[in-house]
Amino acid sequence: MTRPGPIAAKAIAVSEPNPLKHALLEEERRRDQRVLLRIRALVHVAIQGPATTLEADTLSVNPKGAVVVIKRNLPPETRLVIEHRGTKERAACKVVRPAKEMPEGFHTAVEFDPPVTNFWKVAFPPANRSDEDL
Repeated sequence: MTRPGPIAAKAIAVSEPNPLKHALLEEERRRDQRVLLRIRALVHVAIQGPATTLEADTLSVNPKGAVVVIKRNLPPETRLVIEHRGTKERAACKVVRPAKEMPEGFHTAVEFDPPVTNFWKVAFPPANRSDEDL
């Protein structure tokens, strides 16, 4: 019986992580306690004409807003009112970044303006929780 020879190891160059990118990701993780949750909503908005109401569904919600799917692209800083279809509660919002066009509609990030407490009726984890607490 022959013994196997040593395993050839290949050196792999490991690039240093980008500290700025890491810091931004960490900040985003701490700031947003997102919950993936589908909630039916209505978006009331007036752009270049009379107010219109758009059907929407949330993709994710957080204490400061949500990502919603709507059939129309709304530019950043657009002011709107979102209505929770379950509770009929309404909250003023603004679009915070360009939407991503997807087959089902535009994924649009909105933020409450001014902040609204408990709009989604979800118990979010504490903001100072770390991944080690899971």
